[in-house]
Amino acid sequence: MQRLKKRKSWIWHQNYLIYRYLWPNIEWAVKSVKTQLNMIRPVVLDIGCGEKPYRDLFSECDYIGLNHSAENADPDLVGDALNLPIKSDTVHIVFTTQVIEHVPEPQKMIDECFRVLKPGGSLVLTGPFYWPIHEEPYDFYRYTRYGLEHLLKNAGFQTWEIRADGGDWAQILLSINLKISKKLFPLRILVNCLGLLSEKLNTSEMVPANYTLKAFK
Repeated sequence: MQRLKKRKSWIWHQNYLIYRYLWPNIEWAVKSVKTQLNMIRPVVLDIGCGEKPYRDLFSECDYIGLNHSAENADPDLVGDALNLPIKSDTVHIVFTTQVIEHVPEPQKMIDECFRVLKPGGSLVLTGPFYWPIHEEPYDFYRYTRYGLEHLLKNAGFQTWEIRADGGDWAQILLSINLKISKKLFPLRILVNCLGLLSEKLNTSEMVPANYTLKAFK
């Protein structure tokens, strides 16, 4: 998935059918964990922050954006997701979106997220079930909801909730749109509208494009 600079997507864009479902789920998860914390200025660690397209969701927080490098990114801190340069039990919310597929040792990353969280802290994470190869050669894994649960359980998380970012038809029509060139944008619009309609008629989530989860320490 292309790295974001801003959260903007229109009906003629190739990626419309992923962001149409991903962004509301991220907003749901972030709002939910902040409400459960019920505190002033929680500390948030955004792992793989890039150019911080989700910074606005944490406007009332002490926000730390971490990235593996400063190239094409605007991090507050440069560091490795497998060895976070953060003290244990110091963060209230760990936020990481579309990063876990690029990490060669995903269990170690989830373990690190758990380590830096305070007791009662939470993880908000998104990752793909279906997506074409991208950011080569650093593209290693795809995840079922059960694979994500396995990682969370092994790390020590006690409770979690996982939502599919769209269903089967959104993913199928999305995969078609990813093959349609920019010159054929009217066809993209047709495919995206068909995807939205199909999702309303059939809500199966056996092969979604992506998942969003919230988990609690």
